[in-house]
Amino acid sequence: MIKGLRSRHRQIWMVWAILLPAGILLAWLAIPDQQPIRLLQSPVISPLPEIVQSGSLPDYSINLRSNRTRSEWQLEWFNKKVLQVPSAVVYQVNNKNGSFNPVNAKLIGRIEAQGDYWFPVPMDSSINKPLNLVLYDFIHNKIIDSIQLKQK
Repeated sequence: MIKGLRSRHRQIWMVWAILLPAGILLAWLAIPDQQPIRLLQSPVISPLPEIVQSGSLPDYSINLRSNRTRSEWQLEWFNKKVLQVPSAVVYQVNNKNGSFNPVNAKLIGRIEAQGDYWFPVPMDSSINKPLNLVLYDFIHNKIIDSIQLKQK
C-alpha cells in the first residue's frame, strides 16, 4: 500500500469509528416503545367459594367452582404429579363420544408440567349436565386424557 492509500485508509476508518457507534445509538433510539411481555395466563386468581362439580384422576384433580349467585364460573386444576407433556391444553367438549376435534370444542386454558391453575369458564344453560373435559397435546395432536366431572 502506498503512502497516499494508507492515509486515505486511516481517514476512512476514523470516520467509521465515529459514524458506526453513532448509527447504532440512533437505531436503538428509533425503536418505538415496546409493549412489555405478557404471560398467556393471568396472574394468580383466588378460587371461588362453592364447588359445583369435581373429578379426580391419579395425576390431577379438577373442580368446577362458582360464586353463590352462580354468575361466575371457574375451573380449578391441580397437578398431583408432574405432567410428562409440557404442551397440554384443556378443552370443554359437549359430547363424550370417541371423536374429538379441537375446532368444535371450547378452549379453557393451558396446563404446564406442574402447578395449580384457575381458569374462568363461560357457562351456558348446560350447567346441570356434567362437564366433559379433554386434556389435549397440541404439538403431537393427540388426546392425553378425558374426564367427566360429577355433581357435588
